[in-house]
This record gives sequence, C-alpha cells and structure tokens, in this order.
Amino acid sequence: MKLGDLLVKGKRKDYEGARSIERDQIEGMPAGNGDITSLLRTNPAVQFDNSQLSSKTPGEISPANISINGQPHWQNLFTLDGMGMNNDLDPGNTANTTNALPGRSQGLAIDTDLLEKITVYDSNVPASFGGFNGGVVDAKTRDPKREFSGKLSVQMSRSEWTEYHLDENDPDLDEFEAAVGSGNQPEFDKLITRATLEGYLTDNFGLLGSFSRKTSTIPTRVFGLTHDTPVANQQPDREIEIDNYFLKGVWDISPDLRLRASVTQAPEEDRGYGSNALNSYRVTRAGGESINLSLDWKAPVGLISQKLGWSDLENSRDSAANYMRVWRRSDSNDWSSTVVASEGGFGDIEQGQKSISYQGDIHWNALQTGPVSHHLQTGVALEKSTVHFKRLQPYYSNSLQNLASTDWCAPGDPWCSIGNTSNGWPGQYVSSYNLLEAGGVDFSTTQWAFYLQDEMQYKRLSLRPGVRIDSDNYMDQTTVSPRLAAVLDVLGDGETLVTAGANRYYGRNLYTYRLRESLEQMEVSYSREDQSSPWVAGARSPAGSKFSQLDIPYNDELSLALSHLRWDTLFTLKYVERKARDQVSRAWGSQIGQPSEDTDTLKSNYYTYYNGGQSDSQIWSLSVAPQFPFQTLSSWTTAELVFDWSDINSSGLNDYTSSIGLLWVDDPLIMYDGSVMRYSDRPAENYNRPWTARLITTTVIPKWNLTWTNFLRHRAGYRRVASTGKRIEYQGELLREWMEQDYGSALTWDARIGWEQPFSGNQALFVNLDVSNVLNKRITSSASNTSFGYEVGRQFMAEVGYRF
Repeated sequence: MKLGDLLVKGKRKDYEGARSIERDQIEGMPAGNGDITSLLRTNPAVQFDNSQLSSKTPGEISPANISINGQPHWQNLFTLDGMGMNNDLDPGNTANTTNALPGRSQGLAIDTDLLEKITVYDSNVPASFGGFNGGVVDAKTRDPKREFSGKLSVQMSRSEWTEYHLDENDPDLDEFEAAVGSGNQPEFDKLITRATLEGYLTDNFGLLGSFSRKTSTIPTRVFGLTHDTPVANQQPDREIEIDNYFLKGVWDISPDLRLRASVTQAPEEDRGYGSNALNSYRVTRAGGESINLSLDWKAPVGLISQKLGWSDLENSRDSAANYMRVWRRSDSNDWSSTVVASEGGFGDIEQGQKSISYQGDIHWNALQTGPVSHHLQTGVALEKSTVHFKRLQPYYSNSLQNLASTDWCAPGDPWCSIGNTSNGWPGQYVSSYNLLEAGGVDFSTTQWAFYLQDEMQYKRLSLRPGVRIDSDNYMDQTTVSPRLAAVLDVLGDGETLVTAGANRYYGRNLYTYRLRESLEQMEVSYSREDQSSPWVAGARSPAGSKFSQLDIPYNDELSLALSHLRWDTLFTLKYVERKARDQVSRAWGSQIGQPSEDTDTLKSNYYTYYNGGQSDSQIWSLSVAPQFPFQTLSSWTTAELVFDWSDINSSGLNDYTSSIGLLWVDDPLIMYDGSVMRYSDRPAENYNRPWTARLITTTVIPKWNLTWTNFLRHRAGYRRVASTGKRIEYQGELLREWMEQDYGSALTWDARIGWEQPFSGNQALFVNLDVSNVLNKRITSSASNTSFGYEVGRQFMAEVGYRF
C-alpha cells in the first residue's frame, strides 16, 4: 500500500473556481452507488434535492440531481473527457405519462471506477466552457496502466442492512409497509459487479477495458390497499439495471503526439409497473453510448488539442399494452375491489438525441510584451444534434364516464365486457375513446462556439480576461459571454492571494420546448352510438402547447476570495454572487398576454414557455486544508474542513415542467414570516440548506494495510417554505401569508474502511465496508400538514474484490 496515493494535496486553486476529486479520493470516499454526483457531497457549491436520501426509497441507484450555486439541476454542464454528455430531452420532468418520461440532466450514468478525476467548476469558469447556468462537472476517464493488471469486485447492500426512519403518524405508512408503488421500498437488494483489465500491448499503445453492472431488485405492490383481491395483493419485482461497457486506447504516436480513443456504452433499464392497473408492465430506458477521439500535439506554436465526439442518448419506454381501458368492477373484471377496474399502460415511446461534435483548442506558447507575459488560449466548438419523439403504436384510452350497459358483446370487441358490474349492469361497453396516433416529430439543431482568453502575468498580478461567443439555430440567437478573473499575490511569496472575478454564463435550452408542440395534435376522439354501431372519428384535438423561440437564460456572477497559507495550512474564504435572469417557465398563454387566436388549431388554455423566472444567490465558503498529513505513531491522516453559507431567493417561476398561476406571474407582495416582500424574493423551496460544515479525513495505517475515510456533514435543518392559506391585512390590502418552518440541524457521518491482503507481485485481496449515517440520526427531509419524511438511517454496503 502506497501512502502517497492517499494524500489529499492542498494545492492552490485555479482562480478559486474549481475543486477536483482525484483518483485516490475517488477510491477512498464512501461513494454510495458509485455515481459521480454521490462524490460531490464534499463540494460547498453543490446542494442536493431534499428527497435524495429519502428513507422510503433507499433502493434507487440512479445518479441524484444536483444544484450548483442555487441554479436548476438541468442547467449544469456534464462532460466526459471534455465532451458534453447532457440529456437535453426533458431533464426536469419526473412524471411517467402518455406523452412524457422521467428525465435527468446527466445523460450517462458513469461508474466512478472508470474515472481519474472529477472537477467541478462553480465560479470563474474558463471561457472554454459554455452551455450552463449552474456549473460544470468535468469527468476524466482513466488511462490504462503501463503494467498488465486488472480487478474483479462485488459490492452489495440490502434492506436488512438498512435502518428506516418513518413517521408513525404518517397516514400513508401502511402503504409503505405494503410496498405500494415505486415510492415505497421497504425491501430491496442492490448488487454491483465490476471487472477491469488494462495494460500496454506495445511500448506506446495501451488498452483499458471495463465492465460494471448495478442492479436493484425491489418488490412492489402495483395496486393500492383499497384493492383487496388475489391479483391486487401480489408483489412483483421492480428491477433497475445500469450497465457500463468501456474500452479506451492510448497511442503515443511520437513524443509530441498522443491519440486517445474511447467507446462507452451505458444503458439503463427500469423494469416496473404502472399504478392500479392490470397488464401495466413497462420498461423505461435511458442512457446510451458515446465515442470520443482526442489528439494532443505539442506543436512548435503550443499545445493543440482536437476532440471528436459522437453520442446517442435515449429516454424511451416499452409497455406491455398500448391502451388504458377503464371498466367498472365486474365478475369478469375482478382484479379490483373498488368501483373502477383499470387495465393497460401508457404505450410505447421512443425518444432520443444523437449528436456529433468537434472541439479544437490551442494553448499558445508564452508571449512577452514588455513586462507582461501572455498565455493565450483559443478554441472553437461545433455540434449538430438530431432529436426525435416517436409513438410506435396507436394508443387508446377511455374514462369511466364513457361506459354504458350491455348484455352481449360482438366477437373480438376489446371495448366490451360481459359480467355483472358493481352498479348492477349485466355487462358494459365503451362508447367513446381517445386515440393518440402513431407517429412522431423530429428536428435537427446546429450550434457553434468560439472563445478567446489570455492569462496575463504582470509582477504579482495575474489577469485572465476572456470572451465566449455561442450561436445556434434552435433559438436563433448569438450570445456573448465576457469572462474576467484576477489573482493578486499580495506579498509576492505565494502565501496570500486575493482572487476576484466577473463573469456571465449563458445556459441550456431544452428540446422539450419544441417537442411538446406537436404531440397533442396527434389526438383524435372516436365514438359510437351504441354497442353495435361503427366507430366514428371526431374532430382532431387542437394543439395544447406552442413553441416560441426564447431568450437564452443567463447568470451574472461576481466573486471574491482570499486565501492564505499559514502553519502549513491553506485557509480560503470565498464569496460568490449570482443573479439569474430570463429563466424559462411554463404558463398558459392567456396568463402572459398571448391568448390563442384560433381555438380550432390552438387550445384556448394552451401553454407555452417564456423567460419569466429569476433568482438571486449568495454563497460564502471557508475551507481549511492542511498541506501535510498528521503523523501519529504508525498512522498518517489527511484532513480538510469546509464551511458554506448560502442565501438563495427564487421567483418560483424557474420550473419549466409545471404551469404557474397568473397570480405569481404578477409577482405580488406577500407576507413572509412577518415581513412584506415580493413573491420572487422568498427563499427557494428546494436545494437550499442555509449552511453546511464538512469534514473529510483519511487515515492510513500501513502496518495493517488499512485505510479509514470519514465524511462528516453538519447541515442546517430542512426548511419548509409554504403558503399557510391565510391572508394578512397590510396597508388596506390582503396579502397571502407564507411561513418558514425549520426542523433542526442534521449531523451525518459516513465512513469507509478499506483493508487489503497483498500477495506475490501486485496481487491483493481487498474488502471495503461503507457505512452511511453511522450514528443512525433521524433527519427530516420533508414535511406536510399531516406527516414528516426522513432521510434513510444507518446503511451498510460491503465490497469484496481481487486485484492484480
């Protein structure tokens, strides 16, 4: 075991805008399900969804959504080896419906065992990055080791190894215990298998191949507890599976020329069921594949890097049924014990984005102009994407009101059923249904970007001005993002640095804005006069949404930091202010002064997207990082302590997935905790814990081949920010009242203990034990008028493996 591989190096940050997690930290940290975002809990600029660690859903394995500096989670840029891997189809959606699928901004669920480094850029982001409002999560994959080597491991966690914290007064507690629906998981089994083989085949060519599979099996009751029949009482398994197939080659063509090529296939499947319906089995697919090529040339003029990438990401669903039939419970439809007996699902949807992109960068050799040195960097990026949405089969659905009595059925009529019904009919038939036609919509987008920045040095002052220009034909706009960062070495000895920055970041526009416009135009209603009459098509439904080209959402940022090296410890105090404007919201056209002019083609209550949202964020952080490990007898310990304070106010109009009311478009005065303010000035309702303290330690005991990593996090309590439903009189006006309820601070301690037994050569058996919430604390994560939600309690995850 090498002690040096486990040190947390305390080096000076690049303009205090980036924090990196190196390979040794990736291996040593308790990393949950082995996904990228689980490792970002140590970053003071990153916040997680309040429900991310819910005690009701510990069986989930998909990467969590994150907010960086208070911005929406779909406004982060995720890159893999420098090339984008964002899912821009509909990343903010959580519903599984006839026209929509749950989304996530991180397009590929990459296993952290593949990674050499993860860097989060949260402020003073270089001009080489664009297409974000929050921040950049830049993941770099490992190069193959020179010696022939490999690794096999199995990692496991189970519900029996998990402590659940539940509210005894929760009116839905019996549903949790019965595992009703995907949101209740009293039982689960997680298994992660990994295999890696790597080495150099010649003196200048190396290969790395890796495979990992993550599975979670969760018994699920499809029907609610009001259904008490043999069919309804069954608990079929919901199965989640995430695979990573990865192959990477490195070819050192010459001392000045290196070629890297990688192929990644990362499919995801969630095999489960819809709610309260027979024959509702469905498979939801996400992820996809990517191919990356990069060529680095140490040319006479500087380092020239070129990257070519291709990706194919999907968000699709295969259903066992292309219909949803709603019956009255009857002798023949006897799987339900309520009035309604439903069968079917939401049909098949194929949705995807294919992209091909090129990126070229030149880091020019240093140039001297008088007393000032210049390190110029220029680059260009090109990308073409094709997006599609397809309904592979016609989809049929009816409602309970469309049923009528009958005592006979024509042979083969699926919309007719004989059997005494709950209301006394001898049988029933459907008199009308809605048809969503098979078909789809697709379009292509092209975008380009150019950037220029110059890192200038004059005595003790470093200055990095830059500019980035982005353009696309989706919103048909060109944006200019000025970037400026500066560092002053106060005493000229490198020990006291003052860093400042002023930057603009233009964000992402999602493909769902345009995809939604065409979907409801594919809907036609059919009816028949009686059970023996033919079906007659009605009028085609007008569009329910309208695509309008939008302004690109942007953030303006100011930052200031002071770092000082003292007592072999680096102290860094940092302040970041963000003003987010032109954030995309969804509203009825009539709410924003754009009523439908032709209700035959566009519904009177159609919705559209507009730039109505804004937020203001202030984030303070203080980090204390000793530069050398502490030695105690035969052990070594590294540590870092980080504090952060945040004040995030949001208009509440930043969520593009749900329509907002006219009241909030007007941004009225409200009474918030006894103070009068605008609706847009109230604190954000999620991703907003006011302060956090983090302590990360790693202890190495070489004599025992033991490594012990601890991550302690003390967070401000969960805040419930909600309307009370009351009105308070203020200067002759009745204002709606909003209140904030705090539910206590939360201390969590996560730990990993790693042990290995070396053998001959480089062979070793190893065991890792991860324990999350070691103290089994009861931590509030949500609250309503009737119950509380809590984070999961103490949980164990064990890994056993062999490396050579």
